[in-house]
Amino acid sequence: MKTLYVIGNGFDIYHNLDTRYQSFAKYLAENNGEVYDLLIEYYPLSDMTAPNLTDKEYALWSRFEQALADLDYEGVLNDNSDLVARPGSDDFRDSDWHTYQIEMQLIIEKLTTQLIKDFNSFILKVDYDRVPNDAKISLEPDSHFLNFNYTETLQNIYGVPEELITYIHNKSTADHCHLILGHGTDPSEFIEKKKEPPPGLNGDALDEWQEHMGEDFEYSSSTARQEILSYYTTAFKNTAEIIRNNAAFFKSIAEVKEIRVLGHSISDVDLRYFEEIKNSVSEEVVWHISYYGALEKEMHLKTLKELGIHENNIHQIQIADLKI
Repeated sequence: MKTLYVIGNGFDIYHNLDTRYQSFAKYLAENNGEVYDLLIEYYPLSDMTAPNLTDKEYALWSRFEQALADLDYEGVLNDNSDLVARPGSDDFRDSDWHTYQIEMQLIIEKLTTQLIKDFNSFILKVDYDRVPNDAKISLEPDSHFLNFNYTETLQNIYGVPEELITYIHNKSTADHCHLILGHGTDPSEFIEKKKEPPPGLNGDALDEWQEHMGEDFEYSSSTARQEILSYYTTAFKNTAEIIRNNAAFFKSIAEVKEIRVLGHSISDVDLRYFEEIKNSVSEEVVWHISYYGALEKEMHLKTLKELGIHENNIHQIQIADLKI
């Protein structure tokens, strides 16, 4: 292949397709209020149904995937603490030991599996008839497409054969939901360290501390806490594993002469892919990077230079510059 296209959500938005995370928020509010309320309550995300939303509040949803690493798990635990087992109560049952933990499991399922199913349904409702006739751009021949989107814009609007498209996070389909959507923070950062005795504690004082810690241990609360912390692993977008699973693709781009990044924010959650692309191609490859606004233009240039791409090989464009 001569040219590699890297396609991000801005590509679909340029084509007038309603794929913004803000639009997904509104879709979720209308179709699954339970999941939507969890997102608004326990993540740094604004209520998209609120009147007089500020630009800053609206913009919070632009970093939706990054926000998935910011679950207020302490808030989740506190708001469900009435489920803690109380063995001294008259109506206590052995099954009560697990009620708190099971509720955490149910919440995690809503924030991961169900959330992705809802996002898949949202993408399947994309109306390709919305694409203006004069919006089409010129695509280079002898190209392959690394698609970060879940849509079929390339096939439906440009007639690109499916075999030329690598869906790095899978494609939305009606019969199966295997979309990869999540945060990029290493789950090990959320592991709570085992409490250690204060420095210098020994003898009777150490025995007393250990006895106190044993008394503080409560099975119901402990298992619930462990459960909610497992969310960070379940919601993790494991880019290293995804790259390994697509090793053949990254090997195949070695002879690429030109890379065109269209509508991708090059955010931290996907930065590892760009590192892999850069390491897989020649240093002489020319990078054409689209941007939306002066701030994104500046950030893109800074990010690519930090990846080791020479500034002379970086050409910044807007998608509209490529119109037929």
